[in-house]
Amino acid sequence: MGLKESLKTKGIRLSRPRADVLEFFENNPSGHYSIGEIHERLKAQNKDVSFTSVYRACKLLEKLGYIRSITFEERHTHYESNLSPHLHFQCLLCGKIEEEPLNNSDSILELLPIEDKGFLVTSFRIQVLGICKDCQIKREVWRAHDENYIADEKG
Repeated sequence: MGLKESLKTKGIRLSRPRADVLEFFENNPSGHYSIGEIHERLKAQNKDVSFTSVYRACKLLEKLGYIRSITFEERHTHYESNLSPHLHFQCLLCGKIEEEPLNNSDSILELLPIEDKGFLVTSFRIQVLGICKDCQIKREVWRAHDENYIADEKG
């Protein structure tokens, strides 16, 4: 059963804005999108949907478990529809976020003292922070440029 049919089965009216946001996530199964990014992309597709309607639709889809909200190092929330276990690699310089499937997520949980704490895990996420390849290359280029500039000034 598709998401639209699932909403109807739950007795939730599928308004045009909700359908547009749902379609957005169906067409973008990976990635992390803020309300503003979703709104802008829908507007670019000539969808007549307000920012508030996008916000409300995302909140509803999150409540129903179709999407998940994530907050990275920024202050605003992003949404993703990839609910399968995966890692987030985030570059601290440019902010780029890449996903990588997480195989054997149960073996990771086994490393944690969950049973000792009597904790019921409903979900978890792993975020790896660092510097992406592109930014590493840019840093080396700038470093070399700075070293040449300093050498020229001394010479």
